[in-house]
Amino acid sequence: MPLHEQSKAVIQGLREGIIQPRLVVGLVLIAGGVFWALFRGLEFYGLGPVDLAYDLDQPPLLLALVGVWLLYRSRS
Repeated sequence: MPLHEQSKAVIQGLREGIIQPRLVVGLVLIAGGVFWALFRGLEFYGLGPVDLAYDLDQPPLLLALVGVWLLYRSRS
């Protein structure tokens, strides 16, 4: 098989979903949330229902949760 045919096959494979953009974005968001949380620090408010809402309502955690949701949605 000539080289240009192999290149076309690789490009076609990528277009057909070997690498899903949602998966990549989800992983980047999770990594960004973890990185942000490590360098910013997170506040712990407690284990009560209202306190849990405050715990989860922090930008790094929300960023990571959106990334997890995207990973979940990218499943085929």
